[in-house]
Amino acid sequence: TRVIEHSVMLRHVVSRVARQARAPVYQSVSVRAMADSAVSADDTSAAWAKVKASIASEDGLRNIAHLQKSMNEVRDEVGRDAKPMAPIDWENLKKRSGMPEVIEEWRKGLASVKYPEYDGNEVAETAAVFKTLIAESEKLAAAAKAREAEIDAELASLADDKSKLSTVTMDEVFEKDPALKEEVDQRIRDGKWF
Repeated sequence: TRVIEHSVMLRHVVSRVARQARAPVYQSVSVRAMADSAVSADDTSAAWAKVKASIASEDGLRNIAHLQKSMNEVRDEVGRDAKPMAPIDWENLKKRSGMPEVIEEWRKGLASVKYPEYDGNEVAETAAVFKTLIAESEKLAAAAKAREAEIDAELASLADDKSKLSTVTMDEVFEKDPALKEEVDQRIRDGKWF
């Protein structure tokens, strides 16, 4: 079923490219640009790789190779025939059509098309959020580095203490921790041995 799904997907892409090649082309969009946006080389190579990986039979591989060849031929033909669209010659159309009123209505309709302007600022808002997140992450990374250095120092001290554990004397312990010495002396004076 995966082979069929991939095959259907690739046929859909081929038919879309063919439809776009036959479709009327607007002034600012060439057939080649539509074909390139419909099927990029990266998309098709990834799709072909998925399809070929899921096929086990020689017959299936031959069918996929034929489909791939057909798709490449369509893409090449579209690329060969693609030319930028010339501006519409409305006067010539009026003369040739015999219906100048209809052509004039089309011209007015096309000229009056107003594309809505997008005045959203989501990109700026998102950039500001990311800038804040990056600043926070840099602060956290710096704090983590400092804490890591502290932990490394503590671990080194613990390892040193552990290595000396069997040979350390009470004088060395008290030298490191004078408060402990004072506490032990006080307990001895009070007679608290346990």
